[in-house]
Amino acid sequence: MQYFDIILFAVIAGVLAVRLYRILGIKSKVLLEKNEKITPNVVSIKKEKKEINEEVKIENGEGLQYLQKIQPDFKEESFLQGAEKALIMLLEAKYTANKKTLISFLEDDIFRIFEKQILDQESNGHTIIDIDINVIDKNIQEIIMQDNVAYIRVNFKYNEKYIVKNSDGSIFLDLSKEGSKKTVAWTFSRPVESDSPNWKLFGVNQIN
Repeated sequence: MQYFDIILFAVIAGVLAVRLYRILGIKSKVLLEKNEKITPNVVSIKKEKKEINEEVKIENGEGLQYLQKIQPDFKEESFLQGAEKALIMLLEAKYTANKKTLISFLEDDIFRIFEKQILDQESNGHTIIDIDINVIDKNIQEIIMQDNVAYIRVNFKYNEKYIVKNSDGSIFLDLSKEGSKKTVAWTFSRPVESDSPNWKLFGVNQIN
């Protein structure tokens, strides 16, 4: 009977040991699998951050040659042609209250300036028609690269013709014949790494 009790206790102890091993073993395996899944992700994130930091290079400088060093495909003549089209397009958009075009090509501060003039025009009951803008001369005054953003200031001389009508249809101002000659300096900006080829109007010294 004594031997039977000893054998019985031994069997019970063995069964408990096997169950305890299975429980602890499975729990340890689950934790290990979780750690193996988490660890590579943590390492990968750190590597990506390091690579990004290594790739970022802040460019600051001035002049056409410096810009062409950063952007070899930049052509002064092509840029000025685009700037001329932008001047005409943005002035026409302002005169015709086309805010959709303006908001796409103006920085926020400049858009608010244009928008104020549109609101003033509307509050006075004025409508501008027969707009004709002719650029007489254009040249780059200054090029600055600051924190990977290129800023180009362009001097324009142009003549604009239009008619301003009152809300009752009468003519408030008629510049359709001789027009009005203007000289303005507009600054365009564009991040050098931008996927968009479009430049935005960043600053103006005069918009009337």
